[in-house]
Amino acid sequence: MSDPHNYSFNYPADEFWGWVPPDTGVEVPLQTQYWNISTWGGSRWSLPTLRGQDIEVPYSAGLQWRPKYPNSRTVTLAMWTAGISQVTGGPDTADQRLAFNNNFQQLRQLFWTRNAITGSVQGTLVRRWWLTQQGTNQVVKASALAEVAGTVEPTMLGRTSASFSVDLLLADPYFYGPSRSQMVTTSGGVITALGEGVVGEGFPGALSAFTVALTASPVTVTNVTAGVSVTYSGPVTSPPVTLDVLNFQAADAAGTNQIAGVTHAGSRMWMCLLPGSNTITVSAGTAGFQWNDAYV
Repeated sequence: MSDPHNYSFNYPADEFWGWVPPDTGVEVPLQTQYWNISTWGGSRWSLPTLRGQDIEVPYSAGLQWRPKYPNSRTVTLAMWTAGISQVTGGPDTADQRLAFNNNFQQLRQLFWTRNAITGSVQGTLVRRWWLTQQGTNQVVKASALAEVAGTVEPTMLGRTSASFSVDLLLADPYFYGPSRSQMVTTSGGVITALGEGVVGEGFPGALSAFTVALTASPVTVTNVTAGVSVTYSGPVTSPPVTLDVLNFQAADAAGTNQIAGVTHAGSRMWMCLLPGSNTITVSAGTAGFQWNDAYV
């Protein structure tokens, strides 16, 4: 479905946030002359809290530490809108009250995402920001699935302007970058994961995937840096055999289930990529990695 509104005016050129409603699939800028985000900082740059608790042990001081995982989190966008024309970018000369009402209503419609089958539906929160990655200064784009988790209650600043908070719940706490790929042979290689999160730790979805395509058997692929390995010893009659790390599935090019040939060691994850450099070894054939970097 196409989007009937004109959101293109004053589209920012570099650092900005956007929202993709699930019904249109069209990204809408959240920083324009008719609505905007008030602050650069705040919870949208906060780290996720960790899920899990340390263990209370009788007759021992304190608590016994246990490893924890990033929890879901709420990102709050402090926003405003006013009676500004989406055509001119200035105060609406015809009716500022109507312009304000329309702008605010459109924002409410953008974030109130539901359907008749499942109820609430996740949209996509998009952020772009400058970083230096592998020696290159560039704008990094990453996206997260989110749904509205607050009331978007306005604080009126006169009749034709208001400020409000948009609380967005990220069930999976990561923002995911574009798909990347790298082939590793028996000569080994180094894969650099660019985000702060561990690739392989989140959930599969429209924004995140992690696969390893194998051309030989038996073969063991090892991330020496992480201490994690996966072995495939089944048939390769229709290569490649692709390991879907996030879904814990394995299939060849013909679609035949080959999970019986998969074993792994070192982690509950079949494979992972830690932030930074990962030394990868492959015992036979090639291993084609495809993944999305995970940012917090």
